[in-house]
Amino acid sequence: MSALSRMPRLLVWLVGLSLWLAGDALAANPFARATLATKGTIYAGQQIEIDIDVFVPNYFLTPPQFPLFDLRGAEVTMPDDRGLNLNETVDGEAFSGIRKTYVITPQAAGNYALPTIVIPFGYAAVPGQVTQGKVTVPRLKFTVEAVPGSAGGTPGVTAGEIIITQTFNRDPAGLLAGDALVRTVTTRAAGLASMMIPEPSLKAPEGVQVYQHDPVLSEERTPRGEIAAGLRKDTATYVFAEPGTFSLAAITLEWFNPQTGKTETAEADGAEVVVGAGPATKVAIAPPAPPQTKEPLDWLWWSIATATVLAVAIVIQFAANLFGRLETWIDAAMTRKAQSEETAFRHVLDACRNHDRARLDVALDRWSRKTGNVPLAKWFERFADPETRVAFARHRKSRYGTPQSHHERPDFSRLRSGLKSARRRWLDEFSDDGDEALDELPKLNPVFDSALRQNR
Repeated sequence: MSALSRMPRLLVWLVGLSLWLAGDALAANPFARATLATKGTIYAGQQIEIDIDVFVPNYFLTPPQFPLFDLRGAEVTMPDDRGLNLNETVDGEAFSGIRKTYVITPQAAGNYALPTIVIPFGYAAVPGQVTQGKVTVPRLKFTVEAVPGSAGGTPGVTAGEIIITQTFNRDPAGLLAGDALVRTVTTRAAGLASMMIPEPSLKAPEGVQVYQHDPVLSEERTPRGEIAAGLRKDTATYVFAEPGTFSLAAITLEWFNPQTGKTETAEADGAEVVVGAGPATKVAIAPPAPPQTKEPLDWLWWSIATATVLAVAIVIQFAANLFGRLETWIDAAMTRKAQSEETAFRHVLDACRNHDRARLDVALDRWSRKTGNVPLAKWFERFADPETRVAFARHRKSRYGTPQSHHERPDFSRLRSGLKSARRRWLDEFSDDGDEALDELPKLNPVFDSALRQNR
């Protein structure tokens, strides 16, 4: 059979192979998943969590952009800016994923569905190349029940636990007319955002003025950074102008506990305020004082006072200018320090010390670009010893290798010491002083800066 007669078969085989490879590549497409993390019956006013997962074949090159969407009849927040990294195998294909958790508080009973959410990102469809992609999140549906016993269709307050505490800045039973009493009420609600905690009633009794301050909202977090409860602090100042006994009303808040299915009440006790009469004003029995005679103007005293004021003003102006220049010089020095090669490399060592693989890659990339050591592989070949190159290769494999290799633990201690030694050898080529410190450059090194600019 001649070569020409074999050409059609070869072309058919090549076309079939390319179609098979293309079908294999198209089969592994990015996808999204929405999961209702809160289990059990959902009630109006209850804070629930929805997990949104985005998966891509291989790995992400630019992170997905999760939007904060609107949902009619509900409050939507995303309290945690950090994402959870995921790994999953689907039909024999390895996928990398990132999860974000949305916190939704439905205000009324009914059926809810997520709106259309499109999330863009970049990933390595072909290793080493950025492919722009996007996914549409499935429209997750959930049903919200009315709180048992709620009136008028209002959602009320739904939380895991609510505790109300209060403090006074002084003893309420020991006031005098004209005194002020500061009352601080703190409400802690587990499983409820601080903005959803109702405002307590801090009304004043008749004859008492009250000045209510702006509330302070915050969150109580676990050691892992997760939100455990919402906190609301309200402060009111009561002013008692007249003596007497006054009653500050107790503060109560009813809420529905979805875990027990019952309505519970949190309360802070009221207070009895006893205000005594202030000190009597003394009336002096004496003839009226004679009118004061107008004394002549003391020009010498006023001249000395004016000169003193001018001298003080000049000194203050001079000191302000001096401190302004000093502050500018300090800011410039700190900026140079923060942007120096020494600081960039310290970030690399900190990432090794903390065993933070993602942070190590970012720090190495910034250091190599700052110093002109691009590509970084050439720098490793020239200045790093074999053990350091092996440790760095294992780190890269654990980051971008197969899903099984992600569980390997790189030798960060060896990598850290090897990077320090390699940097020392690299610095020796750009420094005229061979007795520099092993770990650090001087804060200001014009010899190094000059050599570095020539290298670029």
